[in-house]
Amino acid sequence: MTDIASNPHRLPSSVVPSHYRIKLEPNLEKATFIGSVEIEVEVDNATDTIQMNAADLVIQSARVVDSVGSNTEAAGIVLDAEMERLTLSFDSQISSGPHTIVAEFTGVLNDQLHGFYRSTFTDDDGVDHTIATTQFESTHARRAFPCFDEPAFKASYGVTLIVPSEQFAVSNGPIISETDLKNGRRQVVFEDTMVMSTYLVAFIVGPFEATDPVDVNGVPLRIVHPIGKGHLTDYSLEAGAFALEFFSKYYGIPYPGQKLDMVAVPDFAFGAMENLGCITYREVLLLVDRDRSTEPELLRIADVIAHEIAHMWFG
Repeated sequence: MTDIASNPHRLPSSVVPSHYRIKLEPNLEKATFIGSVEIEVEVDNATDTIQMNAADLVIQSARVVDSVGSNTEAAGIVLDAEMERLTLSFDSQISSGPHTIVAEFTGVLNDQLHGFYRSTFTDDDGVDHTIATTQFESTHARRAFPCFDEPAFKASYGVTLIVPSEQFAVSNGPIISETDLKNGRRQVVFEDTMVMSTYLVAFIVGPFEATDPVDVNGVPLRIVHPIGKGHLTDYSLEAGAFALEFFSKYYGIPYPGQKLDMVAVPDFAFGAMENLGCITYREVLLLVDRDRSTEPELLRIADVIAHEIAHMWFG
């Protein structure tokens, strides 16, 4: 990996992440979120600075915890907005070996269709709804949480979301626990992902529903959609099940995730995005009435679904 001394647009390779624990609480009414992240890293050489990526975040605190639990608070927290780089400086050396970087921060649910952003839709009764969703490819995970936001820095990810009790939440992994909190909110914890790049992390919160899962060789497949649109899921669910089974046999390798959700997003910059286990689609490329659609329209949707599911095997 190129060192920052020779390429200022790349992070140093002397601190390497292996696992993230991400906790986020979006406020859909205020279009903001608060969060924390714990990043397990390996420090190659003793250092008094650690650099990672962050953008459009306010870093409230940061520290490093060593393997025996000793905390070293960051003496300096500098976010370079132009370079989208966060530099943590310390009064003493951080020794080589395993450490955990801990940061607390706040952010804005933007309207730019990247990072952690907000989207809106109107239901059949004319009621407006807001969702929070993600699009991290190519370098926008840094807008949701501080991270080593380069594809070569692969790690596993554990996501926890704190959401309004009535809202639906989905991420890359299956839900492993849900806890009711005070003030009408609940905490949703998702299973850790496999090792992958930051741009494949995804999480969505809002007034959604999910189809009953279809079992495809032991993999539960669902379509997650805005409320009231379940009648538009049959064709895509059928196409997704076909593609998932086809590629499992074609590659001779089992699907690498524990589940597969295909999520219809009202406002989406691309046709779709191959987040592992949580593929996001522009709504019109997933939800369709097959009886009122032309054959080319249906083939286009099937093509996009097959394309995204194929990515589950090669990234």
